[in-house]
Amino acid sequence: MELAIRATWGLVLVMGVLVVLLAVFRDDVVGAWASGHEGAREVFDEGGREALERAGYAPPSFLPVAVTMLVVGAMLVWVLTAMLRRGYRWGQLGLFALMLFSAYVSIALGFVLAPPPVFVVLAVVALLVEGVVIVFLWHSDTREFLSGPWADGPDGPDEPSGTGGGAVGADGSRGSADRSA
Repeated sequence: MELAIRATWGLVLVMGVLVVLLAVFRDDVVGAWASGHEGAREVFDEGGREALERAGYAPPSFLPVAVTMLVVGAMLVWVLTAMLRRGYRWGQLGLFALMLFSAYVSIALGFVLAPPPVFVVLAVVALLVEGVVIVFLWHSDTREFLSGPWADGPDGPDEPSGTGGGAVGADGSRGSADRSA
């Protein structure tokens, strides 16, 4: 479980590197965007980003979107890993869904849209990290942790009464209330 959490934070680090690379390779990213738009490629080849703006083309601002996604992604990872550490299965399922979505985005942005080569390499790295996270999320140790004594029995965390696991006895074991009455 800890390896899944570390790898998930590794993906956040990869996202941070992406943001830095978007700032460093801004002209290359705009050039990749321009190559997919009729007329924009010729204008970009003649005078770069400034020529695009003078010609009336408005290339998208990738950096603010990437920074926003980094912050949102980091906060999602923070919440979901906290829930996973506490033994909630929805933390695992949420991280799994986040990894599937991240893999989709990595493929779409890293290969389909034909970005500069450095971003293709970063997409490959992201896909590897996402695969590692998925493997560790479904590892037998993680599944065993999530099916521990707090998740089983009538006083588990999914109990409608909201008690979240019942009382802990002096010996550290969790007791269960007599529900026959």
